[in-house]
Amino acid sequence: MALSWNEIRTRAAAFAREFKDEVKENAEAQSFWNAFFNVFGVDRKRVAVFEKKVDKVSGVSGQGRIDLLWPGRLMAEHKTRGKSLDGAFTQAQDYFAGLEEHERPPHVVVSDFARIRLYDVQEGTHVEFPISELPDHVERFGFMAGFQQRHFREQDPVNVRAAEQMGYLHDQLERSGYTGHQLELLLVRLLFLMFADDTGLFDQKGIFYDLVDSTRKDGTDLGPVLAKLFQVLDTPQTKRQTTLDPRFTVFPYVNGELFRERIDLADFDAGMRERLLTASNLDWGKISPAIFGSMFQSVMDATERRALGAHYTSETNILKALGPLFLDELHAMREAARGSKARLQRFLDLLPQMRFLDPACGSGNFLILAYRELRRMELDVLAELHGDRQVLDIATLVRVNVAQFYGIEYEEFPSQIARVAMWLTDHQMNIEASLLLGQAFVNLPLPAAAHIMHGDALEADWEGHLDLPADAPGLQRVYIVGNPPFIGYNVMTEPQHDQVKRLFAGVNGAGRLDYVSAWYAKSAQLMHRWNKTYPTLKTGAALVSTNSITQGEQVAPIWGLILNDFRMHLTFAHRTFKWSNEARGNAAVHCVIVGFGPEAAAQPRLFDYAKVDGPATERPATNINPYLTDGPTVMVHKAQTPLSPGVPNIYFGNMPRDGGNLILQTREEYDELLKAEPDAAKFIRPLLDAQDFLNGATRWCLWLVDAEPHELRKLPKVMERVQRVKDFRLASRAASTRGFAATPTLFAQISHREANYVVVPGHTSERREYIPMGYLTASVIVNNAMFAVPDATLFHFGIMHSRMHMDWIRFVGGKLESRYRYSKDLVYNTFPFPDRSALTPKQVQAVELAAQSVLDARAKHPGSTLADLYDPNSMPNDLRKAHDALDRAVEACYRKAAFKSEQERIAFLLDEYRKLSPTLLGATPPAKKRRKKAADA
Repeated sequence: MALSWNEIRTRAAAFAREFKDEVKENAEAQSFWNAFFNVFGVDRKRVAVFEKKVDKVSGVSGQGRIDLLWPGRLMAEHKTRGKSLDGAFTQAQDYFAGLEEHERPPHVVVSDFARIRLYDVQEGTHVEFPISELPDHVERFGFMAGFQQRHFREQDPVNVRAAEQMGYLHDQLERSGYTGHQLELLLVRLLFLMFADDTGLFDQKGIFYDLVDSTRKDGTDLGPVLAKLFQVLDTPQTKRQTTLDPRFTVFPYVNGELFRERIDLADFDAGMRERLLTASNLDWGKISPAIFGSMFQSVMDATERRALGAHYTSETNILKALGPLFLDELHAMREAARGSKARLQRFLDLLPQMRFLDPACGSGNFLILAYRELRRMELDVLAELHGDRQVLDIATLVRVNVAQFYGIEYEEFPSQIARVAMWLTDHQMNIEASLLLGQAFVNLPLPAAAHIMHGDALEADWEGHLDLPADAPGLQRVYIVGNPPFIGYNVMTEPQHDQVKRLFAGVNGAGRLDYVSAWYAKSAQLMHRWNKTYPTLKTGAALVSTNSITQGEQVAPIWGLILNDFRMHLTFAHRTFKWSNEARGNAAVHCVIVGFGPEAAAQPRLFDYAKVDGPATERPATNINPYLTDGPTVMVHKAQTPLSPGVPNIYFGNMPRDGGNLILQTREEYDELLKAEPDAAKFIRPLLDAQDFLNGATRWCLWLVDAEPHELRKLPKVMERVQRVKDFRLASRAASTRGFAATPTLFAQISHREANYVVVPGHTSERREYIPMGYLTASVIVNNAMFAVPDATLFHFGIMHSRMHMDWIRFVGGKLESRYRYSKDLVYNTFPFPDRSALTPKQVQAVELAAQSVLDARAKHPGSTLADLYDPNSMPNDLRKAHDALDRAVEACYRKAAFKSEQERIAFLLDEYRKLSPTLLGATPPAKKRRKKAADA
């Protein structure tokens, strides 16, 4: 059994006294190192050898001898008292080239029997002290005693190297024909064994490495040896045969069902054996289960291995969800309890009465970090309660355990990783407890495991999985947290659509909801039921998702159900930021985190980002609405016509659907047609799509709306194009397109009016502060990538091109990826235009003059396109000033007091929308009976 730090310090003091005199003979040197190892409870004879021969020595020909080598762990070199320790270390470095990769140690210790110097080879650091001070430095040798305390870097090279080695071993075994469930379970078991071998989970360190090293070099007996080991690890010592091979008797009983299932023997070869030895030789005490699990999962795909290091969910991002959900409150409670034994004990009693569910847990990242943070809080309190007194039995004090954590995962392999990673984290927390409380603490046989279900979360019974008792005795809190799959509604499978529709039964728009919405609905549904069944149970949820659920057409159906039917409240939110995660091919998704539950927060917390990849700024909020702003809970619904009185209608641009035959793509094509048929000039109009409009390009189209048949007969080149349009439409599979073959001279869909109009691109870059809009004459035709507002005045152009309208677009319109998406029914028709009848002529004139100033400022830069002019890095100062003046004029039409922020403008506009559409505040109302069924399902 591992020693406590107090025992190690006592042994270190005895060692210093014993070797205070000079060591001269080689036999005495061996006694010195034997005793040194014994300080840390390690049998030197079993793990390390003296006078290790090395055939190749860096920079030196011939052979060398290492004074002492613990393969893969420690190298020691000694010199006569008073000799240079620098020379001893240089000599040790020379030996590294002659060692196999799996033999090279991460630590080197050199001594002249009066001083000890310890090198960390990987970190490039060292510390030196006299032997008499060894008791003060024993923690530095924790890697020998089974103690290791690390702060994990998200891209720590040891995590990457470990995942790479396991990936290579996976590939070798798979190529040999060992595949599927058998291979995945084998790798998960090896992961556990290598971690246990390095971190003191087993009574003796390095026993797994030694077992693998004892097999034949050709690897032919490694498979049977591993199969036997798995059987031994699942057998209590009292039930093992007395004739068991001594190589296996040193292994403890593990339990936990990890080794219970019998799997087929794997046939190894020499290369696979060496790969396993190399992996085993890494310092697994430095592995972070939270990070390694995701890497391990991704690295099983050889194509993913090239991006290794990008495929993990960072701790920083996970804590953005865990902190506001429960950790921040617990930290505050812990601080409030400081100095009071009664309050500290109540806090300790609360921690084991909490349960956590991640219904899309992957390899367990969220659960691992939640467990780690809970254990650390518990340890912090235990340290205050017990002070400097050594704890005799840590196990009786540590009550937070992995059995409080539940996960559901669709894929089998990550679900296995999650279960094992929770055990590994448990052991790391036990090491921290040992360091803090002064006694080694090892949890073997393994306690109850984390409850990780392999299955479809949307088909699973979450409440049954959590195993809530009928009256939930003693249970105080249940939290749901995680990162459900990012799948847009347009790429979902039919069964996935059916799952979403089932959870949103009776809700209009359910067929256009992203897959992640189902996790929100199921979480809300469950907490709604718990709130009625267990009134004293505190619950909450925090889910990561793409920002599409908080903008555009998905807001009303999702949040109408959650907030109105299930009576949830938004308690905190992180607005759009860039999420670095483990998703394949998608390491930078624009995400939000939404916290919600049945209880309203006393102080809702809103986290905003000046840049999506920058730090968060917390803003206290009065009420967080579904658009993740501080304002009234209003959900904007599509409208077929403008809600604001006196506002002209908006139309999609004109759709050719002509196979390109009515369009003149280049100036050369334009000139060629006019040269052949000059009379066609009256029927040619400039044509703009969004890209042409923004980038200053021009195409032309044949606009034959008013063309008389006798005129067309004189234009054979034009009629050849018309015939090709007819042929194209007749060949279409779409019946609607074939119908348009009857009018081949015309665009398929025509919205053009012979009047001046405002034009808006359908999609444009989110980098721009303003979507570039135009005020065009009737002679210009726009296609269906644009929106047109005929009969619009300069006043309407000014309102639409203002900051007020831009804020509405950002929050209500939704986005295509991260680009602005303009919408007829959801943006324009719902936007609360100022009531022109209530404005003074001076206010209207101020907007019109400012709008004209914007157009005039553009005209002063004839060589620049709209894309150039509205690039935030190159926007001309006169244009920016013109827009600032327009913003002030427009905002003055809404109220006298200036708006201080985007949030304030949106809150105001939502309130104005509520006045325009008082019956459309919740989800689109279906039949009452149907809605009741959805809520009570």
